[in-house]
Amino acid sequence: MTQNKYRQRAPVKLLIVDDSWVLRKVLREIFSQDGAVEVIDEAVNGIEALGMILKVNPDVILLDMEMPTMDGLTTLQHLMIHTPTPTILLSSLTKEGSPRCFDAMKYGALDFISKNSFFNEMAIVEHGHLIVEKVVDAAQTTVHSIDPMQETLRYSKMDKGKEKGKGKVVFCEDCGTRHFFKSSSQTKPSMKCNNCGDEILLGSGQRLRRVNFVTILGSGEGGYSNLLKIIPLLDPDMGGSVIVAVDAPKEHVKSFVQYLDAISRFKVSYAQNHQAIQGGGCYLYPASQKVEISPLSGNYTLQIGPMPLSCSQGAIDTLMISASKVFKNRVAGVLLSSSQNDGLLGMEEILNNKGSGFVLSPEYCLQKHLSSEAVKKFKLPASFDTHEVSAKIMDLHYKNKENVTTA
Repeated sequence: MTQNKYRQRAPVKLLIVDDSWVLRKVLREIFSQDGAVEVIDEAVNGIEALGMILKVNPDVILLDMEMPTMDGLTTLQHLMIHTPTPTILLSSLTKEGSPRCFDAMKYGALDFISKNSFFNEMAIVEHGHLIVEKVVDAAQTTVHSIDPMQETLRYSKMDKGKEKGKGKVVFCEDCGTRHFFKSSSQTKPSMKCNNCGDEILLGSGQRLRRVNFVTILGSGEGGYSNLLKIIPLLDPDMGGSVIVAVDAPKEHVKSFVQYLDAISRFKVSYAQNHQAIQGGGCYLYPASQKVEISPLSGNYTLQIGPMPLSCSQGAIDTLMISASKVFKNRVAGVLLSSSQNDGLLGMEEILNNKGSGFVLSPEYCLQKHLSSEAVKKFKLPASFDTHEVSAKIMDLHYKNKENVTTA
């Protein structure tokens, strides 16, 4: 099946890095039965692999997490600084949805595969097809150098470029009146509302609480690695809210929320039913849930329930359509990696209501179908990488800070 699907392409050159000769043998047998992937060499630890990469020039690397001499995470960090190569991590210890899994993707891995299924006779055929598909998809995905020092500099540049010449915006929690003030080291901790006289706290935790703009991100398989490069760059002072639909099990999404919140400046939460969304917040939920936005008492709340089996719309479509009806042109839709069509109807609704829509370039998506279809259908630019997506989101939010209306 995989061979037929990719028979027009040259075989993907694969380097396997694992200290287990048994697993290397199993993997060789899997790939030998399919002409889509050619195993060009093997390494037993990270140091051997790093010395081999320039010589064999693989298209994709399968990298074990637990190895002697140099483990997978350390190898991956060196690899992504010096010779960025699409990499899929293998592990018998780490389950999908764990911090260790997210660490690997933060450092540049595109995906993660459990080694256990390779030794299960009942699952090995299905698992074999899966890993071949993932390797072929990874070969068509662009990866950039990831250097921790360069990422720090990138944060600094984005901070310097935000809100040039503008003051801060705060709202009276009692009457909703908008106020502007120039922030500085001499800023007072509070000010009085010139409409009702109520005290307005000016601490960073109190700014931009009302929702002025909403961005909806739709993510399918392969989207975790995209989100790990987009969400942490967002600035809480940009205002508005970001809501993300993730096609993953509920418990995995909850684990991902905890991890993402720990590495992000934006507050990241697991979406709850009847929760009021606030400016400076990011809310994630699994695509098995139906989420809509409802105005309530001057605020906006999330209405969450199970996704009906008979529903003709997917979770991303449902949320985007709901957000577009409520926020009109004050909403942006962003589509990331996915093999499904969920998000195309929602994007169409947002664009029809004069909202903004864009996609992560298909070359940075492990699963390219959704973003590719959106580019073709809506004539959207296909050139944004993850950092440019973050910058685009912040730019839209900052531009709409002065256009806030209550629900």
